[in-house]
Amino acid sequence: MEIGPLVTQRLLTVGPDHNMLETARLMHERNVGAAIVQTDEGHPGIITERDVLRATSEGADLASTPVSAYMTTTPVCATTTWDVVVAAKTMRRGGFRHLIVLDDGIPIGMLSIRDLVDALLEDYERSLLP
Repeated sequence: MEIGPLVTQRLLTVGPDHNMLETARLMHERNVGAAIVQTDEGHPGIITERDVLRATSEGADLASTPVSAYMTTTPVCATTTWDVVVAAKTMRRGGFRHLIVLDDGIPIGMLSIRDLVDALLEDYERSLLP
């Protein structure tokens, strides 16, 4: 099964100069665990709830700390044709819970580990039906 139909289209995009506090607020308001960071270099970065937690635990002043201080600058990205098992294994091996999904190099969505678990469980449950 390909990940395309599972991709969340609710994208939150911030810039590297956005502060961590505002980014955390936006993530909370939109009920998402990660935001795409649009960089001048053309490839997307990612900031996640774990990054916000790390910044908080390190005592960063979230109101003045830019996202660029905690973001992942070279995240693993997927395409809509990735298989769900490949995506799940990639996320497990990398120790992360979100994949940016690209189409022709442009972010079109986000895939979370929750999206994958839901899809795999549905597929498993369907396989049990007579």
